[in-house]
Amino acid sequence: MTQVSSRTAHRSVAIYLPDLSGGGAERLHINLAPAFVAAGYDVTFLLDRRRGELLERVPAGCSVVSLDTSRQLKAVSALARYLRETPPGILVANMEHMNIMALAARFLARAQTRIVVTQHNTVSEQAKRPSWQFRVLRPLYAGFLRFADAVVAVSAGVADDLARFARMPRQRIEVIYNGVIGTDHAQRAAVEPDHPFFSLPEPVIVAAGRLTAQKDFATLLRALAEVRSEPAPRLLLLGEGPLRAELQALAESLGIAQRLAMPGFAQDPLPAIRSARMLVLSSRFEGFGNVLAEALGCGTPVVSTDCPHGPAEILAGGRYGRLVPVGDSAAMARAIEAELAETPDRDALVARSAAFSVESCAQAYLTLFERLSVRTG
Repeated sequence: MTQVSSRTAHRSVAIYLPDLSGGGAERLHINLAPAFVAAGYDVTFLLDRRRGELLERVPAGCSVVSLDTSRQLKAVSALARYLRETPPGILVANMEHMNIMALAARFLARAQTRIVVTQHNTVSEQAKRPSWQFRVLRPLYAGFLRFADAVVAVSAGVADDLARFARMPRQRIEVIYNGVIGTDHAQRAAVEPDHPFFSLPEPVIVAAGRLTAQKDFATLLRALAEVRSEPAPRLLLLGEGPLRAELQALAESLGIAQRLAMPGFAQDPLPAIRSARMLVLSSRFEGFGNVLAEALGCGTPVVSTDCPHGPAEILAGGRYGRLVPVGDSAAMARAIEAELAETPDRDALVARSAAFSVESCAQAYLTLFERLSVRTG
């Protein structure tokens, strides 16, 4: 186990993640951590493995501890040892299996650490994944989550789904929208993007996310091929993942390979999002949809699938962006065409994004931490 610093247990928070790769939960906590430090908490990023693109963005005043384990079952014993030897006052667990592991490790360690379980994605959809960890998720969630000191969901839809899935009272689940819009959002977005698409006359559509089945970029590529607007828009797809070759082959078969660029993971996607004509989210399911809030904060119009859960809440049922059925490339193409034909009210989009500020999210978590600390004291 690699430990960077010690802590005072009562006013300390450990944020438990697999690593610091560029996912939504990882970005969220990187953004929230400075507010926790400012409130007087000793903050540690507790990782199964010390790796990921966001390691270099760990805020000043935060520690990084690695359990140095690559197997989830081994991580339980390593986490239990950590909770025995240097117990934080509060541990915020992220991801389905890590929520269960945190509760099991606390039991093994007989620690007094308060466990906050967070649900970032639609758990009933996650449970459909083929690996054994997800096949046993329902009974484990039903058995373990009742021992959590607090349960947080990132949207009301995710909370409703979690309550049904884990057979727990809905009132036990708190909804805290992700903090996406920081005080430096406009400054970061104002940087000129360096991709050559933005120097061409065609409108640019941006999409961002891991190249996985959940994000359903295949439907977006089919929609792009069906768009009849002139000039034909180009698609800048930011992200990396296992479906890269499959998506590239699909673009070639659709005859749109010259209109597609996949430059990989973007350390900061805001300049591209701000400069794009629109952002499109094509997911089959989400927990929240951070990139939609990021786009609103840039004043960039959005087209999104009306997937469970998050987009409809962020876009207020379609008031601040166009919602289309999941997997419907024709409907997505028509929505893209309609958006290209209109002049967006960018000020209204930016105003809407204030509901998803880092400040309001951090304050909600700090209120929760204080409540748990009072209960501990």
